[in-house]
Amino acid sequence: MRRTDKGLEIKVGLFVLIALLALAYLSLQLGEEKISTKKTYPLKAVFENVSGLVEGARVEMAGVEIGRVSRISLTDGKALVEMRIYEGVKIAKDAVAMVRTKGVLGDRYVEIRQGRSPEYLPPGAMIAKTISPVDLDQILAEVGPAIQNLREITAGLKELLGSEEGLNNFRQMVANIKDAAAAFKEVGERLAKGEGTIGKLLTDETLYVKIERLAANLSDVAAKLNRGEGTLGKLINDDELYADLKQTISTINQASSTLSEVAKKIGQGEGTLGKLISDEELYNKLNATFDSLSKIAQKIERGEGTLGRLINDDSLYLEAKKTLRNVNQAATGLQEQVPVTILGTIGTMVLQ
Repeated sequence: MRRTDKGLEIKVGLFVLIALLALAYLSLQLGEEKISTKKTYPLKAVFENVSGLVEGARVEMAGVEIGRVSRISLTDGKALVEMRIYEGVKIAKDAVAMVRTKGVLGDRYVEIRQGRSPEYLPPGAMIAKTISPVDLDQILAEVGPAIQNLREITAGLKELLGSEEGLNNFRQMVANIKDAAAAFKEVGERLAKGEGTIGKLLTDETLYVKIERLAANLSDVAAKLNRGEGTLGKLINDDELYADLKQTISTINQASSTLSEVAKKIGQGEGTLGKLISDEELYNKLNATFDSLSKIAQKIERGEGTLGRLINDDSLYLEAKKTLRNVNQAATGLQEQVPVTILGTIGTMVLQ
């Protein structure tokens, strides 16, 4: 009897142990917990809100588990999530971490979207970019005013279309829209047929050919300019012409500076021109001189004085002409007598 009781106790104990093991296994499966001996390295991420996320939650990438959440704490009013990532899984520096919802029960987990950077995060690094989950309450709070506005719009439309006048206006608006659509359709058909200026632009290949030729000509012109052909090409490519132009501008600047200095000296009354401009005494002297010359010219015009008589008296001219005629005659006679005199002198010398 005792042996039977003892065997029964052993069987009950084994059954309880098996039940406890099965319960532990089911608990791990339902809680998505796994006993793993994989080596891990730490990563961190800061979120604005991680409501519903618990320690031990999964960390996934492309639907594959790559780690677990090891700790959740508060830092500067934000949630600091520490994760343990399995070794061999490399996270790019521009990766994005976000809190997502999974399953019917709404379990939260961390999803990491791999980046394109060739560099990877070292152990203990911080994921720079994160996206926090949106709470249902927040969604409802934002959708509520929109629903209210939609109700108000619907009520306005109901009030507008509820009366006979409103219904007629709506029908008229629909008719106008139909007419506008028909007009646009007609315009489209005319454009497709090539009617009008825009229609020709759309359907006439001649314009395209002209544009293509123009583009080719412009390309040729650009090539010539690039080769330095023509006046404009030389202006663009000839450095010597640029140097000459620069030298000319420098010379003009120097001349302008010189003219500026000359103008300054003239303004200060320096030099002859400066005195002519600024010295009133010299002006007065010139004015008096011109007055004297004017008086002399008047006397000459009246025939006064020797010069006046020479200019105005014809008799003096006739006498001078007569005198010159006598001088010419005397010179002619002297010329004729010179040979005779010379011969006489030679003969006298011979006879002696």
